[in-house]
Amino acid sequence: MNTYILIYDSYVQFEIVLAAYFMKTQGEVYTLGLGSSPVNSCEGFSVNPAKTLQEVNVQDIALLIIPGGETEEIVKEETLLKLLRDLDAAGKAIGGICGGVSVLKAAGILNNRSFVTNAGVEEENSGATSGANVMVDRNIVTALPNGYVDFALELGKLMNIYKDKADYQETIDFFKYFKTV
Repeated sequence: MNTYILIYDSYVQFEIVLAAYFMKTQGEVYTLGLGSSPVNSCEGFSVNPAKTLQEVNVQDIALLIIPGGETEEIVKEETLLKLLRDLDAAGKAIGGICGGVSVLKAAGILNNRSFVTNAGVEEENSGATSGANVMVDRNIVTALPNGYVDFALELGKLMNIYKDKADYQETIDFFKYFKTV
């Protein structure tokens, strides 16, 4: 199972670290860049993309995660938007958290779906819901920034990484409620 995480200047690394940790238990995790140059997270980490948008194809990706950050420019990246549409059409898993949800929205893959977002959603009947930290609608998981633990847990369920219900509950207890196991 290959998980790709989009990285771009100002992406919010903490929102996706736990999801990456969970996905690494079942396969490979790769950083995906708009280009090949290093990018800086909002926390100040300089990260080199393992692959670029031009180097991946839908068949290689089981899950694509889009973290939050300053997304005003990346919502205009047609190569990224096309990849998201192609992944959705193929039924591949997609996760967006915080500002990353606006990228999913720009790609048009949230149409007729329920999702959560912290961005202002202007249009009526947009599908945006309130009251939850995370929302799963078919192959897409969206989350508010403070829902990063629930985001990781739901991505894990979607990707079937838990051995059984006990494993899932143990993961919740440890990472969400800080209980020792």
